[in-house]
Amino acid sequence: MAFVATRESVFEIILKDGFKIEPGSTFICGFHGLGEVGFLSTAHLTRTLNAERVGFIKSDMLPLFVSMENDRLVLPFEIYSYAEKNMIFFVPRFQPHQSEQWSWIDRLAKWIIDCRFSEILLLGGLDSSFKEDNEDMRCVPTTAYRPMLEKWSVPLLEEGLFVAGPLALLLAELEMRDVPAIGLLTYATRGRPDPRSAATMLGRINQVYDIKADVDQLLEESKEIERLEKMRKSIESDDRSSDMFV
Repeated sequence: MAFVATRESVFEIILKDGFKIEPGSTFICGFHGLGEVGFLSTAHLTRTLNAERVGFIKSDMLPLFVSMENDRLVLPFEIYSYAEKNMIFFVPRFQPHQSEQWSWIDRLAKWIIDCRFSEILLLGGLDSSFKEDNEDMRCVPTTAYRPMLEKWSVPLLEEGLFVAGPLALLLAELEMRDVPAIGLLTYATRGRPDPRSAATMLGRINQVYDIKADVDQLLEESKEIERLEKMRKSIESDDRSSDMFV
């Protein structure tokens, strides 16, 4: 498969030869934040929708790892297309290196603007200890996204809480450039991957965009993680109890 680079620099987006992003498409990405919700959600969308891999991102600090998935070599930062709904997914299997996060996110934001996406969805997790009602998620929209906010029926993030990491940087860059973007945050468990939270995210995206991303695998993974977590806590509890006696 032939590929061509869209820019010459230390940050380079490489797209499949002949592939062009349609203006008005939807851009979706999520990083490895709390509960790894953003990454799990985005990666699962590409798999369950059979999205086509159409490009990569490389930089001077590209992680020195590759792996195999479904008999194919996968790279740290990949771009996928779901043509049926004009969706573009960015799947970061690692966080951008801390030393280049500012410039990396700045270049990504400029590329997003150049592609003329109609909206940008940035997916992430929110510490479940902050949950105070029956809502399962919160949102952080840019000013330009406000006219589209109603379709989500998601409350705004409470004042005093913060978004952190690459997702926060990207939201800030897009706000400064007056780009319609929204951070979608589902409540997640701190300290471990939370596929159940990712399934909640996909359920809402399915509803809003009328797609059928299957969440059964995520729910099964969640049950297994929760089972192992209960087992670990039970063992730790037994160990503490035995420490009380000599």
